[in-house]
Amino acid sequence: MDKIVELQELVDKLLEDYKRLKEENEQLWNQMNEALTKLEQVDKEKRELEKLVETYRNTMNSLVEKLQKMISLAGT
Repeated sequence: MDKIVELQELVDKLLEDYKRLKEENEQLWNQMNEALTKLEQVDKEKRELEKLVETYRNTMNSLVEKLQKMISLAGT
């Protein structure tokens, strides 16, 4: 009879461990999915900022060219 009780306790412990590990696994998956979503958002923001920097760079280059032309015309 003792063996049956030991086996039942072992099975109960295994079930408890399984439930706990399953919950931990679900939490980790949720955290990973949240992290991936945040990563996608950050990557999107990065691309938008890179486009903005490129636009500003082009604008600044254009303004510098115009200033150089104005300076060269004023110097003559």
